Amino acid sequence: MIKIVSGIYSAGLLILLFFRPANQEYSKINYIPFKTILGFLSGNGNFLIAFYNLAANILLFVPFGVVTLLLNKNSSRGPLLFVPAVVILLIETTQHLTRRGSADIDDFILNLLGVWIGYFLYPLIQKVVKVKDLEA
Repeated sequence: MIKIVSGIYSAGLLILLFFRPANQEYSKINYIPFKTILGFLSGNGNFLIAFYNLAANILLFVPFGVVTLLLNKNSSRGPLLFVPAVVILLIETTQHLTRRGSADIDDFILNLLGVWIGYFLYPLIQKVVKVKDLEA
């Protein structure tokens, strides 16, 4: 059941990431870490847009951290750090190449932070929610 829900969630996230309004320009790349984040936190621009951008980039990836540990309890730290970084980098690169999103190092940082928060929350979630059959 976890795999099915994760698959549906992943498909929904991919739709959100790649099927954006066609009237926007996505040709720029931000290579400067924290440039966008600090711009949002300094109050430049609309508060709701800033909050949505920061919160969504983190919160949308938290479930991946939790599910990764649910499905791979004996994973070593290397893959837990490396694999999400590679996957998020591929998402950012694909968004840029397909012009369906902006490639932004800050999105990468926030998405990865979301996965790591999911890792951190996993023990708490495991105490609250009992998952009996992960393979179903």
